[in-house]
Amino acid sequence: MARNLKFEVFYDKPVERVWAALTNARALAAWLMPNDFAPKLGHRFKFRTKPAPGFDGIVDCEVLEIDPLKRLVYSWTGGGVETKVIWTLKAVEGGTQVTLEHSGFRGVRGLLVSSILSKGWNSRILRVRLPLVLSRWNGRDEFPQDLIAECHR
Repeated sequence: MARNLKFEVFYDKPVERVWAALTNARALAAWLMPNDFAPKLGHRFKFRTKPAPGFDGIVDCEVLEIDPLKRLVYSWTGGGVETKVIWTLKAVEGGTQVTLEHSGFRGVRGLLVSSILSKGWNSRILRVRLPLVLSRWNGRDEFPQDLIAECHR
């Protein structure tokens, strides 16, 4: 049996700006983790964070699907689990509706990891850090270096 996480959030920013925050490596470093992401089908990349018991701090990923301004899918392998992250964006009146699905958590370890990630996605990431990036970065200009530090305070 697999456990899947699903979150829906609304941001009062245009879909182009939200897409930029999801696909720019520096923006991702601010609201999620340092990385070597590139928005290219098949690109293999890593997220890096502080190690924890049973987790070396590295999440190996690969871009599996990319439909600009609409959908981004990548694998997520780390901490003993192999999962998939799916971002779906929809332009709506006044902003962007975002759906995040993180799926494929299996077994006892998957249940534990999904519980930890669920709290992080739903509280810090989607409700604090990503909105901070969206409020301070227009998605076109160079990403402000100080914003990375601000997001991780």
